Amino acid sequence: MNLQGKKVVVVGLALTGVAVAKFCARRGARVVITDGKPADKLAEQMKLLDGVPVTWELGGHDTKTFTSADLVVMSPGVPTLPEMTAARAAGVEVIAEIELAYRFLDPGATLIAITGTNGKSTTTALTGKLCEHSGRPTFCGGNLGNMPLIDAVDHPANVPGGWIVAEVAAFMLENCTSFAANAGVLTNVTEDHLDRFGTMERYAEMKGRIWDWQTPGDVAIANAADPWVMKETAGIKSQLYTFDSRKGASAEKGAYLDGNDIVLRLPDEERYPKDDLVIVGNHNMENAMCAYLATRTLGLPPDALRAGARAYRPLPHRMELVGDRGNIYYYDDSKGTNVASVAASVRGFPRPLVLIAGGVDKGGSYEPMLEALDGVCKGIILIGKAGPLIREAAAAHRVTYPVVDASDMHDAVRRATEMCTSGDAVVLSPACASYDMFQNYGHRGRVFREAVSAVGAKRLDQPSDH
Repeated sequence: MNLQGKKVVVVGLALTGVAVAKFCARRGARVVITDGKPADKLAEQMKLLDGVPVTWELGGHDTKTFTSADLVVMSPGVPTLPEMTAARAAGVEVIAEIELAYRFLDPGATLIAITGTNGKSTTTALTGKLCEHSGRPTFCGGNLGNMPLIDAVDHPANVPGGWIVAEVAAFMLENCTSFAANAGVLTNVTEDHLDRFGTMERYAEMKGRIWDWQTPGDVAIANAADPWVMKETAGIKSQLYTFDSRKGASAEKGAYLDGNDIVLRLPDEERYPKDDLVIVGNHNMENAMCAYLATRTLGLPPDALRAGARAYRPLPHRMELVGDRGNIYYYDDSKGTNVASVAASVRGFPRPLVLIAGGVDKGGSYEPMLEALDGVCKGIILIGKAGPLIREAAAAHRVTYPVVDASDMHDAVRRATEMCTSGDAVVLSPACASYDMFQNYGHRGRVFREAVSAVGAKRLDQPSDH
């Protein structure tokens, strides 16, 4: 694909938009950046493009810009815009950033792509760690929040024999036309992003696109216990492997748990001790099964897998213990951006907890989260736009603990701390998107940590996470 002299419109100026603009400009494209936000709200991002030849169209979108483009590249968080529809009607190609990146990847590099409502970030980071231990150059990024996939193109891993591991989201796959990984993983599909996709069917279909353009030499990895996932495997061309964490489950081609082992059937049986991993819990064993299947089916040696598994450490903002004030523990689970994720994190929590929740509502029910909180929750502190909806759901669930509004994150942490006594926990696990008050979940987690310091707690997170 030659971008020299082409007019490329980049929609959305967050981390991905900046990376795409730089990438296209380096390849001689005439880059136009458009964003609905005005310039004064984007000063920081604009600074990152100092010296890069781009044209700005901020504070709204111009249909003529879209319809006269050679290519339109969408950032992940941007909804379907009327201007995109107009561009497509005018014969202009409108694609996701991952689709653009895919077209520039070396066919000899090995691409592993991971999607799913929950678990995809942990699975991606663990898979990246396993690949690193092969001694071959490895890129690990995508939707992880560190490096968009476009950054893989100029990375040392984009060579024959290199490993490229990418977390991809449904709204990235929505704007793909040929994106096909050597191994495509779908961890699970639960209620999320219904504000964007409308129905579970449509949302599951977008996730299932991870397999749509694969060929018979590729591998599809699917959750046998998830009916939405298994429905999407119908008619795929690639080789199907399943994983199943249910008690007593097994698999002819895939992975399951047996006592203290993760068992792979490829079809020959291989056993890997759970103790190689520091992560615990059923959902994390599912993440590990995905990572093990993806890497082993593509030829990663077993000793590299075990060395990587032992070296892996959990990601920031995933139920990470970040503070202690007189035996009140503070947990940053800012990555808990939907109800199912929060429910999985708090069910059977080892301490009584006060939950900080809220943000941008995603259109699902809060009931599964409230059910999981039964018996462990001492109170909920509400932040952001979804506050009234969560309050209403809590009233319908007949909760007996207080549900309190906070004006911002510092206020929320203060109020939560007041509800706690020694032996309790304050947990930020919002069940919502972050962009009403924060740039992203990482920013939300960092502000939470600042608020934890402000109430006089001793910080327990590593300096590198700041």
